[in-house]
Amino acid sequence: MSTSDHKYYPINGIPVNNVEASQLGPEVQVPIRHEIDSWSKDPVNEKQVKLFVMALARFQKIDPLERDSYFQIAGIHGQPNVPWDEPIDKKDAEGLGYCTHNNILFPIWHRAYLALYEQRLYEIMIQEIVPNFAKELRPQWKEAAEEWRLPFWDWGVSTSVPDLAKYPYTLVPTADGTGEERIPNPLFQFVMPNNQPMSTAGMDSFKDPWVDNGEMLFFGECIGTSRWPDEGENASGTNTWKYGVVNNLKVQETLKAPVWLNESKYGQPAEMVYRLLTTPMEYSTFATTAQLTDQQDITNDINLEYIHNNIHGWVGGPLNGHMSQIPVATFDPLFWLHHCNIDRIFALWQALNPDKWFEKAKVNKFFQETIGLPEGSDITPDTKLRPFHKDTAGAVMTPKDVRWPYKLGYNYPELQTWKYKPEGYTSSTFQSELRKTVNELYGMSRQQLIDATHNIKGVEYLEDGSKSSDYSFSVRYRKYGLGGDPFWIRIYLSDDINKQNPTKDLITEVYNFSQRPETNSGKLACGNCKGQQKANIKSTASISLTPILITLLKSGKDLASLAKDDVLKYIRERAYWRVFRAGKEVPSYEVDKLDLEIIGSTNDSTVYNDATKPPKLENFKKEPTISGGPGGALNPSLQQPVTVAPPAVPAIPKAGLRVGSHLPFKETLKADGVVIVDSSGLNLTPWKGSGIDNTQLSLHEGKNGDGNTLFLISMRRAENQIVFNTKIDDKFGKEVRVSLENRFKGKTPSILIHDQGDGYEVFIDWRHVLFFEKRAEGKTAQSISYSVNQGQTPVWSSDLKVKVYASMREVFHH
Repeated sequence: MSTSDHKYYPINGIPVNNVEASQLGPEVQVPIRHEIDSWSKDPVNEKQVKLFVMALARFQKIDPLERDSYFQIAGIHGQPNVPWDEPIDKKDAEGLGYCTHNNILFPIWHRAYLALYEQRLYEIMIQEIVPNFAKELRPQWKEAAEEWRLPFWDWGVSTSVPDLAKYPYTLVPTADGTGEERIPNPLFQFVMPNNQPMSTAGMDSFKDPWVDNGEMLFFGECIGTSRWPDEGENASGTNTWKYGVVNNLKVQETLKAPVWLNESKYGQPAEMVYRLLTTPMEYSTFATTAQLTDQQDITNDINLEYIHNNIHGWVGGPLNGHMSQIPVATFDPLFWLHHCNIDRIFALWQALNPDKWFEKAKVNKFFQETIGLPEGSDITPDTKLRPFHKDTAGAVMTPKDVRWPYKLGYNYPELQTWKYKPEGYTSSTFQSELRKTVNELYGMSRQQLIDATHNIKGVEYLEDGSKSSDYSFSVRYRKYGLGGDPFWIRIYLSDDINKQNPTKDLITEVYNFSQRPETNSGKLACGNCKGQQKANIKSTASISLTPILITLLKSGKDLASLAKDDVLKYIRERAYWRVFRAGKEVPSYEVDKLDLEIIGSTNDSTVYNDATKPPKLENFKKEPTISGGPGGALNPSLQQPVTVAPPAVPAIPKAGLRVGSHLPFKETLKADGVVIVDSSGLNLTPWKGSGIDNTQLSLHEGKNGDGNTLFLISMRRAENQIVFNTKIDDKFGKEVRVSLENRFKGKTPSILIHDQGDGYEVFIDWRHVLFFEKRAEGKTAQSISYSVNQGQTPVWSSDLKVKVYASMREVFHH
């Protein structure tokens, strides 16, 4: 199809009372995106809630290969790395993606993305669900659909997974509206509609296959999404990973994790959001984790994106639940409720700062090069937000088009500007009410000071409020310091000066939302990853310590007062930090790679009893006595033990090999070379259909699984035989057979092939099977392939791990 013939999907938002999109402004009333729990519990909204669940269930059942399916729209964010609604060659998108992170387009691009998702659900309601109801019922259901907007999950004031997403089944009206039926809950998890692994629609495994550390993430095996899997539940080949694990209780425990929160009505991110909405800053600071300059001021370390990152980590969990990994995060239905709240916080900040915007910026380095926005290119309000189009002819949306939410036919409860005509956002009454909402909803430290009038030492109480020193940690780190792996930076305040109790001492954490940028099942997963790693970019976050310190003071801990001298001494003695990857503490020699900075700072803070007045935060300054990084603490007794990196061992080429694919060797397999193939599962149940029961590993002369087949191993379960052979000049040689009986000793078998120069020696589970004499003198193997006859289940797992050694001696050295 030519570009001129392609009919693009137009994104204009849900229509608003027949008002033209061009006429939508702050004075026009638009429907509201509501907080999901209060919205879903209100009987008035019952029809909207049912429509939402029914539409999402239908959305998720659309063929994953269709453009307008849940799978394809979720895939825009990362995997399967294919073009969406763009008639471009797939090769032009290979290894690239659309989503923008670590640059100032982060909130803007995701606003357009949410509009697409919301619009698709509305279309399903109007086109597929409402027409099925009895004629007399349709008008009220149609009205509910037209007023419906995507709800948000306000994790800033909630420590609970939304009620609608908690349980695996839910009740919805039958198609004709005359009864109810039980269906799998589409907010609980996404399940492939054809009950096939996601690999069948292009999802892949992640990790550089020729890097010797880290784990392969087998997302292609999944039929259902996982949320906070436990140890072992994310293992390749297991049913828990295949069908998905949803551990909402773990998510909630994590959101409530710091002991200092106690019975607070606030969620862990509340104060982060409060500081974001009340600290003076420019849009470029607000929007992204990217460190703007080498000499960046500490006031520029707080941003929307790092708060967003933490939620992804808290929901996905440390063992690679979908939300914790950028390329697959969108497949968890909570992604959309989370990002709706991110869009809301963005809209709140815009309303408080209506004149702040951007004119020009650069695309920052990120693990995944963005299609159409190569690293270093300019960003302006007219930059194209691919792949989102605003008409069927293909005009691409721009930041200018989606700067304001009302232009897309929605707004949020706090932003009903049509009630403040004609000024709208600039109305002094509107601004006062909005500040009051922010103060009361998220102002944890403010509320602590207001509630404790004249009770906190070191605080100056004024007639209309209080003044005190305010304390923060800026956290700066190399995003790709651990090769692109996600990791947590956890910060603690010791209850005992000389002892560590991580469970009790944890005060907060920062999540590096990233992935290994190298390759993706043998293919490049990003176009500029190597350069980014070399550039070693830094990301930032900012943590307010004041609410924690006030809590300690109130609980009678050793902190004398909130005065600067007392607090700085307390932090020097008790603050420590550690880095965790995949649930395990990262040793000091690896932490050094992060160039980690924990920068303590103070400012003068004044909060007011009058909730319509914003706090005054001024005189920000670094505090060298509470700043550190290397060592993991300021107090020597709390520092991380110094560990020395183990002696460097030559890296062994290692890769994932999927059934039905081939893998080129980094170097030609020479005499004494060894190939070890490991499987995470074993299936010896014979194939009962027609045709030969055949699972096969082959060594090829060509790099691409082509050329002569120099050696093959064929598992024939139905015959209880293992067949060895060659295919030279398109002709199979004479078969050599051995019995399959008792060849495998465990459920995770290994096959070892040793090139002895004149032949191949084969071991299964480290027991000798046979020596096979070579039949093509002078020819060497350059690739390996893995295949199974059509319609059959393979003997081994669908993804194998292949390791290549230069010699047998090297095998035992490792």
